[in-house]
Amino acid sequence: MRKEEPEDTRYVKIKNTDGQAFIKQFKKNLQVIYKKMKVLHEDNFILFPILDENEIVDILKNQQFEYEIIKRKGIIRNDYKFKSLKEALKNILPESLFHYIPNSYDIIGDIAILEFDKFNDLDAKIDDSLKIIIADALISVNKKVKTIYEKTSEIKGEFRVRDLKFLKGKDKSETLYKENGCSFKLDIKKIFFTPRLVFERKRLATAPISEGEVIFDLFSGVGPIAIQIAKRHKVMIHAFDINPVAYHYIKENISLNRLLGNVIPYNLDISSLILPSSEIGKNIQNKADRIIMNLPEKALNYINVACFLMKKSGGILHYYQFTEKPDVIEKTIENVKVTLSKFNYSIDKILNSKIVKHFSPKSELVVLDLKLRSRTRV
Repeated sequence: MRKEEPEDTRYVKIKNTDGQAFIKQFKKNLQVIYKKMKVLHEDNFILFPILDENEIVDILKNQQFEYEIIKRKGIIRNDYKFKSLKEALKNILPESLFHYIPNSYDIIGDIAILEFDKFNDLDAKIDDSLKIIIADALISVNKKVKTIYEKTSEIKGEFRVRDLKFLKGKDKSETLYKENGCSFKLDIKKIFFTPRLVFERKRLATAPISEGEVIFDLFSGVGPIAIQIAKRHKVMIHAFDINPVAYHYIKENISLNRLLGNVIPYNLDISSLILPSSEIGKNIQNKADRIIMNLPEKALNYINVACFLMKKSGGILHYYQFTEKPDVIEKTIENVKVTLSKFNYSIDKILNSKIVKHFSPKSELVVLDLKLRSRTRV
């Protein structure tokens, strides 16, 4: 990280011989000490960095030792942990550039992914150098981060991956990510993964799931949902993904985690399951007690597959969709209701419906937990 400019800091200056008395006095008032800065020594004096001069004067008014409030160029402690990127960059960047510091970023294992969405009006040379300075600061804020990438495209293609540009640290893209007591190995350049659904995945994993349930995770990726459910429940989970790299990692991740249930991974396009020639499809047709459809861009296109897999007696569907505002929940329910009817299923009960997170200025990510029933006789 680029060297930070010294920061003007107030200090209380006392004699070395009074140091212990000062420390004893402030054991119960440590919040007035500026912990970011080092304690300084000048000749026979100790300089303690402070935050509030008036509070210090009030606390010391009845003390016998002499003191003086002075200003010096402060030196940051080597072990100080910055609380944010803006704090880390406070004395490195001029305030005119603070607008360009990202407000949020993703950390996956020891890799961080930054998005610079406000850089359009910057000169190219400033652009590149500023990104490196910000990447340096991120490593100082998050000590576990070893690699920084910049997101340079949206999610795209059949495998839902995005373009990433290496910025700083160790040039690698594979990492080990831990979430809710499970470990996941993955390559951020070759598979889709977001850490922003950690609470949603925990919600599914801790849901009231019956022992022996047969569950289908239709877009499983490296297994963050399937493995977390199988970690806690004695169930059978069929986990599908079209990406061969994701399939490679889910197999490895099954081995990495001690599971109560079983996870069976498949590398295929789930649309192929309903073809008359699919032996896998024939073996699992109408076997599902519960289905997870976490492909919010296109999940509606695969409702036919979900109906093919769902038991004739019905079951639970966890359905995710990006829906345009307004009335996103109502629109999502109507979309699913109409599409289900084409395949002789209907919504028996809406168990849960909510906005998971904001997706764009025009749309939200919605989840529906639905109890389905077949409209044909069992």
